[in-house]
Amino acid sequence: MPLCYHGKMRIIDKESNSGKIIRALGFGVGITVALSNRRTSYGITKLLVKEIFGLNKKPKNVSSYFIKLRKQKLIEIKEDGDYHKIFLTENGREIFLRFNYEELKIKEPRIWDRNFRVIVFDIPEKKRAARDSLREKMKELGCVRFNDSVWVYPYPCQKEIDFIANYWGIGKYVHFILACDITNRDLLEKSFNL
Repeated sequence: MPLCYHGKMRIIDKESNSGKIIRALGFGVGITVALSNRRTSYGITKLLVKEIFGLNKKPKNVSSYFIKLRKQKLIEIKEDGDYHKIFLTENGREIFLRFNYEELKIKEPRIWDRNFRVIVFDIPEKKRAARDSLREKMKELGCVRFNDSVWVYPYPCQKEIDFIANYWGIGKYVHFILACDITNRDLLEKSFNL
């Protein structure tokens, strides 16, 4: 599904060549293009293309994707001696973060430790959209609503919940509790099929 960069409504599909370049840069695949030595440059390009696109053969017009991403201010290219270094701009990092947000999952351990994770938040009304997005994502991940501002999950999930809260800029309003005992435990266990 195409994802939208909300600054200027740019649509970047994470599976497109542009999306693959953004993901590679975001995951730390260093892109350095050698200018002084054509043979070295060819070797680096071949390795890079395999790393980014999963191909042995360079896709057609691969350089045009870099030019397009630069024009959109999603990547920056800086000279460094005989090399050009390519990296994500702030807008590019935002799109990369969005890709991660969409793919976010909570890993379930094989054995449950019999504790519940309680997510509590008190988010101001002026951040209502972020609050609604947090609720929507927690529901998508399988968290159960205890009440409007209290959600429960049986497995470790603090890292994922922190990522969601920080993504929406509401991290300071979201709190995490590890509960070994909780009211309505039997109903919660039933809802999670424990």
